[in-house]
Amino acid sequence: WKNGGGSTSEIFRYPENQEFWQWRISVAEVASDGAFSIFPGCQRSLTLLSGAGMYLHFENNTVELKPPHASVYFSGEEKLRAELIDGATTDFNVIWQTGTHQVSVERRAMHGTLWFIPEHKVSWFVYFISGHGILKSEPDGPDIQTGDSIWLCPNECQQRLILEAFGE
Repeated sequence: WKNGGGSTSEIFRYPENQEFWQWRISVAEVASDGAFSIFPGCQRSLTLLSGAGMYLHFENNTVELKPPHASVYFSGEEKLRAELIDGATTDFNVIWQTGTHQVSVERRAMHGTLWFIPEHKVSWFVYFISGHGILKSEPDGPDIQTGDSIWLCPNECQQRLILEAFGE
């Protein structure tokens, strides 16, 4: 980061391999207190993955993120500063261009078969906080482990995608 307070590992961006993206998913290691980057024209979601948590100080309020897996949505244009509660944190981040997509970030327990039915302009991005899974509806479907992710985009010709998964 420009302020030296952490690092970000980009997991995925859409469109892929393009400088200007419509949405981006990353995991960030926040090592010290400091200001967050501003993303004009974007919305953001941040979910705590590990660590004791942090306070996010916005101009008009403060949000406390504590384990397990607290989340917050906010405008990418808002100025904010993070104050770590007791050491470094790891966070899951989604940033998307305002007005281009509707985004929902949800934490789900996965204990068996999950079915993804094709819907017009709907896709799912699944990040494994813990556990493992396999895409059963695809021949030689990928084996997915903790820290891995998969973008599910069923097309109109498919009946469904089937993810066999255990974990979160």
